[in-house]
This record gives sequence, structure tokens and C-alpha cells, in this order.
Amino acid sequence: MRRNIIKNLLLAFFTALIFICLFTKSKDCVQGIKDGIALCMGSIIPSLFPFMIASQFVIKSGLADFFGFCFEKITKKLFKLSGICSSVILMSLIGGFPVGAKMTCDLLESKKISKNEAQRLNMFCINAGPAFIIGTVGDIFAGSRKAGIILFVSTVISSLCVGLMTTVLCDNYDLKDEKISAENVTNPITAFSHSMSEASKAMLSVCSWVIVFNAIIKCILSLGDKGYAITLCSILEVTSGLKLSCGVLPIPALAAILSFGGLSVHCQIFSYIQKSEISFRLFYASRLICAALSALICHFILQICPFEIEVFSSNASITASAYSVSLPSAIALIIMCCSLIFEVDTNKKIC
Repeated sequence: MRRNIIKNLLLAFFTALIFICLFTKSKDCVQGIKDGIALCMGSIIPSLFPFMIASQFVIKSGLADFFGFCFEKITKKLFKLSGICSSVILMSLIGGFPVGAKMTCDLLESKKISKNEAQRLNMFCINAGPAFIIGTVGDIFAGSRKAGIILFVSTVISSLCVGLMTTVLCDNYDLKDEKISAENVTNPITAFSHSMSEASKAMLSVCSWVIVFNAIIKCILSLGDKGYAITLCSILEVTSGLKLSCGVLPIPALAAILSFGGLSVHCQIFSYIQKSEISFRLFYASRLICAALSALICHFILQICPFEIEVFSSNASITASAYSVSLPSAIALIIMCCSLIFEVDTNKKIC
């Protein structure tokens, strides 16, 4: 009873705080939303949407079974996971944050992996993709492709290390052999259609969370304490946090921010990881271990391959003006909207 009262009081406090910010910081909230939309259009959608389609196509078409057949021995020996989990591990390393969690959820719902395997995959298959780390963080934020490559290598190695650590949590059960048959391969056109629809829904969810957290970050930045703001923003939203941190924090710290992911990413994947019933203590412990390992690995790489990046101001606000977005992101948004329209229309015709 007492716990419920405390919980309700906390909810009431945070709800009141939200309304106070909306009234007192309305201009900052509006600007934060504009910045979030610009960030989604200019960076997140072009780098993430194609990989979300590809990852869904791997599941819907039956290619995940084929990957399981090819990498079964390696996956079982290294990670004590079913061969089909190899597709999740691979796509999580090259796709982006929600990809691994979404694929894990799909395989769990189709009963191709166990709940224990899903929980362990959710501990190390939450990663940023090379397009974001090398292209956005390295080239744009840090002004150095070499920095982006080092950050990507650091996060990949740390994730795989955490994956190896999860073998101690492996259940004592017999893993089923993955065998390829004609029944596992579906019509590629049908598979692509479903993949487009699922990727569009997931992409809209990702963009929504990014926009909300950018509004929160804008309110935090208006308080004026730069050091406090950078730390808090890095915990809240990874993209904005890295934009503020580049040129201020050392490169190993950027690797730690990337591996942790930020609360925005955790909110994006919450609906996927909760289906595996993973303990949140275990999930956040894995995120913190992964972040620490990334920073440590990045430090050692820099000892071998030292280089310098110029310290510059990365805190300039993003200006969202008409026709300022890229053509690929505009096309991606049109495809997402069309696929959702067709999905709604199809659902209406089902008897």
C-alpha cells in the first residue's frame, strides 16, 4: 500500500513537471521538436530505415533459417545459442539500435528461439550501426572518419565480449538443429511487403521518441549549466548527447555513450525486450558493462593508433527550414506513409 502511494506521488510529480515545462519553456519545447524532426530527416531515417527493412526481410523471407544453417556451429560454440540467432547478431552489428531487439522479438514470437536465448540476445545485440557511428558521429560530429572507425570497432568488440559473458546464463537444454527446407522460404514479394510495413511502424516509433527526448534536452540546455547538460543529455538521447560531447569529451567517453545507448533508445526497444521478460537490472547491468568495455577497448586502440581531432563547437542548433532535408530521407518518409496506408486498407478488407 505504501509503495503504491509513493509510486502515485512520483507519477503525479513528473506529470506536473511536464506541464510546468510545457507552459514555462514552450519556446524551448517547440525548438526541441523542430530539432528532433530535422535530426530524424537528416540522419536517423537515411541511416536506419534501409537496415530495418533488410532485417525484417531476413526474418519474413526465411533467410534467417539459412543463416542459422550456415553459422550454426560457430554460434553454438561461441555463444551457446541456436544457429538462427546468428542473423540477429550480424544485423544488430550493422543495422542500428532497434534492429537487434526487433529481430529477437520476432524470432521469439515465432517460437524459433527460447525465452532464455531472447534474454541473452537482448543483453548484447543493442548496438549502433556503422552508418551512424562512422558517417554521422565520425564524419559530421567529430570531423574525422578515423575516429568513427575506431568507435565502431570498439563498440563491436565490446558487444561480442558481453555476448561471450552471457554464456554463463545459458540454460541446460538441447538446442534444436536448424535445417533448411523449401517451406522456410516464402514469396519474396510478400516478404518485402510485410517487411516494409513492419519497418515503417518501427521507424515512426523511433522518430517519435527522438523528437520527445530532443524537446526534453532543449529544456535542459536552457538551464545554462553546460557540463551538467552534456552529461544528462548523453544519458537521455545518444545522438544529441554525442553532438554536444564531440570536441568536449575524450573519444573513449564517446564509445561508452554509444554502447550505453541512452534512455531514448531503451524506450524505443522497450516493447520488444519486455516480451523476453528480461530483468531490467540484468539489462542495465549489461549496458553498463558494455559501455565500460567500449571505453577501455577504445583507449587501448588509441594507444596503438593515436591521432588528434580538433576541438570545435558542436553545439550549434539544427535549423529546420523548408526543403533543407535530403532527398533520400524524403523518399523514405513517403514510402513509410504509403506502406502504412496500404496496411490500414488491407486490414479493413479482412472479414
